[in-house]
Amino acid sequence: MKYRVPAALAVCALCALFVVSVTTPAHAYTDPNAVGLASQIITPLLIMLSAAAAFLRKQIAAGFSALTRRLRRDA
Repeated sequence: MKYRVPAALAVCALCALFVVSVTTPAHAYTDPNAVGLASQIITPLLIMLSAAAAFLRKQIAAGFSALTRRLRRDA
């Protein structure tokens, strides 16, 4: 438990180093209207999925617990 903060900092530093060393410049243009349309499509879908997950969280948890029980019993 006491090593979580240094480990998280090390992972963040490695990710930042990886991103800096791997990225290449993109010579492209994205039309603002296309990005706006994409966000208008994706945002309601994400909201709908999160609402469904919140509404069905007990059933989802029961399904995962049944799956883990079955896997433990088979092992």
